Amino acid sequence: MSSKSPLILGIDLEGMNEDLINSGLNLKVDRVIEVGAVLWDFNRKRPLQIVTDLINEKDHLPISEEVERLTGIDDEMLNDWGLREDHIKAFLRNLTGYINRADYLMAHNGPNYDIPMLDAMYKRYGMEMPEKIWIDTVTDVEYPENIQQRSMMALEYHHGFINPFPHRAVTDVMAMLKVASCYDLNRMVELAKSPNVTIVARLNAPDWRNAVEVKKFNKVKNKVAKSKFKWNPSNKTWTRTVQKVLLDEGKLEFDFDWYIME
Repeated sequence: MSSKSPLILGIDLEGMNEDLINSGLNLKVDRVIEVGAVLWDFNRKRPLQIVTDLINEKDHLPISEEVERLTGIDDEMLNDWGLREDHIKAFLRNLTGYINRADYLMAHNGPNYDIPMLDAMYKRYGMEMPEKIWIDTVTDVEYPENIQQRSMMALEYHHGFINPFPHRAVTDVMAMLKVASCYDLNRMVELAKSPNVTIVARLNAPDWRNAVEVKKFNKVKNKVAKSKFKWNPSNKTWTRTVQKVLLDEGKLEFDFDWYIME
């Protein structure tokens, strides 16, 4: 990495989603209601420029009580202060300029929320989101073993501070960047660049009438679950998705048989 201080553009979105918890993203109806972006000097560990705005797309779902409770954003705020149509497009052009200046982009759980939501908004306004390496602070930061939870609130606590305005886009970005600045950027980039692979635990069902086999099976299953493998009922497998570089380095060892899904 060059001697010039790396620039990170942290991005966070607040959105109104149809049924995020039960059904995941539905980009046909889910809409961004706030964008926060901070251009961050990684060596100095301080913000350089801050961009944030409320977004009032004409077809957004009414703000639910839950979203209002979490964010403090309601329909009246969006109507009074939210950007509309051409102003949203101008905001995205401005954001593109910041993306192009940054060496890397960063989001918390970005691949599962912020990146697809932002990309869909760009497309709705006939624009393309610039391609850049995204660092995900859920998966691309090697936190100490004692930090098991990955919610931003938990990470703030473990790093010795409290975000006074949680679930607002720009303050969540600042909190994320403050946490990430405690770690090695080169390593984060290496993990972000690594392709993901899915590993499958070999866990064959026992003869349920045989108490000895069942006990042995349950012992292995507990090891699998503690190793952060998840049960997939559709194909009846226990799987975990990891960066390939961790396997190549021998950083992941499991006390049970496993294989890489082709």
